[in-house]
Amino acid sequence: MIRLVAPLALGLAPAAPDELVHWQAPAACPSREALIRAVAADLGRPLTPADAEAVTAHATAQRRPDRRWQLELTLTPRDAPAVARTVVGERCELLVEAAALMIAVAIDPELLAALPRTAPGDRELGDIPLEVPVVRDAPAPASSSTPANTPTLAPAPAIAPILAPAPANSPPPFRRPTPALRGTLAVAAGLDVGALPGPAPGFMVRLGLLARRVRAEVGAVHWLEQSARLAGTASGGDLRLTAAQLLACPRLALRRFEFPVCAGLELGAMRGRGVGVTVPTSDRVVWLALLADARVQYLPVPRLALGLQLGLAAPLLAARFRLRDQDQDLHRAAPVAFRAVFAIELRFP
Repeated sequence: MIRLVAPLALGLAPAAPDELVHWQAPAACPSREALIRAVAADLGRPLTPADAEAVTAHATAQRRPDRRWQLELTLTPRDAPAVARTVVGERCELLVEAAALMIAVAIDPELLAALPRTAPGDRELGDIPLEVPVVRDAPAPASSSTPANTPTLAPAPAIAPILAPAPANSPPPFRRPTPALRGTLAVAAGLDVGALPGPAPGFMVRLGLLARRVRAEVGAVHWLEQSARLAGTASGGDLRLTAAQLLACPRLALRRFEFPVCAGLELGAMRGRGVGVTVPTSDRVVWLALLADARVQYLPVPRLALGLQLGLAAPLLAARFRLRDQDQDLHRAAPVAFRAVFAIELRFP
């Protein structure tokens, strides 16, 4: 296992030449000395001036907007072009492990053959999220001016990853969106049972804002016209419902799935039109309801979400209609209406 500290048998590694390792990172990250100790631990020996002649490393770590850490590492071997790599990890300590391993293999390419493979459940190279550049051995002409213990570096084409390539049939890793705040536009179709006289299909449009742990939405919904008739007669009315919505939702996420749980208000009007009466008229009543719903959203790509929603609407005001000269209600909304919705959501940027 790659470690940030050298084994006790090595003791404290002497200070590396200043030109070997250049390290810039916030105070929350391990220090340059910790990086040097990690390189020495991977090499199995202290660093020497000859190592500084073999390769120079410039490493910078910083916090990303999505709260993960990013390492920018440039390795400059002697007599070969510089190689740049980017590594992203959940912790800065992991970036130090990755940087130390890359520097150590650049100094001593024979480490490549000795690296262990990851067994299921072990924490080895699989914890380093991106591939690591190394310099492999290459034949070099003998020179009396080259010390025997100086590592031989190959030209740029010999640079290769130490991590085994992913199987051809494995899906690419899914990366979460990095912006701290995003916009959404959703269109949806659904079914309401309880607000109108019969199960009513409807349509929704929503605009929203996404933060890392919460989302807010405003939207409009229209439930299509449904008929209500007095028992045994052709007299009655046709009713429909149109309303605006305001919701807030905590966001729970797991890989490509999100699980918003939303609550809010719905304000609008239920409209009724008389049918089969002597003087047909139209009327409307205020619709005010509490909303609650649970959703499952699948993100096939970062800018698109497909979602299913099950929810409730509880009217706070009596929504009812009555024909003239009738003592009984033609229709009264149920205390709780049940809703099921399928939505397609676009996200930007």
